[in-house]
Amino acid sequence: MLALSACLACSEAARAAEPSPAALPITVVALRTDDAYDQAGALTQALRSAVKETPGWSVGEGDFSLEVLTLSLQCEDVPDAGCQARIADQIKSDRYLWGVLRKSDTDVEGALHLWTRGKPATSVPVKHSANLTEANDEPLRKIAADAIAALTGGPPEGSLRVRTGAAQASVLIDGKPVGNVQNGEATFTVTAGPHRVRVKSSGFLDSEASVVVLPVATTDVALSQMPAEPSQSNWKRVGGFIGLGAGAVFGTVAVISSVQVASIQSDPRYTAYRGLFLTGVEDVCAPAQREAIRGDITADARTADAGIRLCERTDTFMGLQYVFYPLAVVSAGLGAYLLVTSDSRSGERTGWTVQPSVGLDAGGLDVTYRW
Repeated sequence: MLALSACLACSEAARAAEPSPAALPITVVALRTDDAYDQAGALTQALRSAVKETPGWSVGEGDFSLEVLTLSLQCEDVPDAGCQARIADQIKSDRYLWGVLRKSDTDVEGALHLWTRGKPATSVPVKHSANLTEANDEPLRKIAADAIAALTGGPPEGSLRVRTGAAQASVLIDGKPVGNVQNGEATFTVTAGPHRVRVKSSGFLDSEASVVVLPVATTDVALSQMPAEPSQSNWKRVGGFIGLGAGAVFGTVAVISSVQVASIQSDPRYTAYRGLFLTGVEDVCAPAQREAIRGDITADARTADAGIRLCERTDTFMGLQYVFYPLAVVSAGLGAYLLVTSDSRSGERTGWTVQPSVGLDAGGLDVTYRW
């Protein structure tokens, strides 16, 4: 009957276990007891659930009883180190958890042990109320989770080897900086399981990938990095559009000034003002001519005053022309040059080239085509 029960429990545990390459299996051997059967069974199931819920660990296949194993291997009730190794060979496991419980008044107490092939065994005492006889009781689940954390030391670790396209780069795992890549490669120790890896380096675009790190193994991830576009090109395009826009504004002001000058010179009052001067006087708006016409007692004072005011307006608009026409040429030329060269790369480039030239007396544009 005992063997039959063990077999039935074996198939149930096999369905519950979820081993994977990213998780190390721990076989949970049913705890031994002489007087706390319900409590031992509940804690055994709680331990199996705690193993499944701990990242990097899985429940090993098979369901075994410490009492049956010690009897079949002729070991003491509490197996010594030699018998523990034989138990591992018997259940074909490199890692298993076992323990012994006993009642003490209203409590249950004992010790849990984790045997790992090639490593020292770890142990943790356990004590809880005898009323905890259900594996899903929250206090018992917490006791099991704390025991697994203490016995295993937490999730198992693995090595993550990062290879990058850049010789030097900073590495972030799950958003946290962990170190730098030298000569295109670096290895980091991380917990087993899924991780998000990102590399950042000057002159290259960031590269990111998901990877599942295997426990007690080295997992490789290669991240190719594309050269980043020079930021200078973006600034050139912005500057180019600003230059063209400013040139258009300056040109508009200059054209309006020219229209105003032409309008003044065709004004009948300006024509009448010119008639006050002798034939042959070209610049009737010159300061000397204005003073002369003011002092001429024979001149029509009303016509002279109107003409002088028109001359002063002409001076204003002529000054705007002298300023804004050169500014329009220079701004538009510089903007065109920045736009044409905004996508330039190293080496010679083909196509049209616009080179503005600015001097004290004049400005211009040199336009060439390279093939």
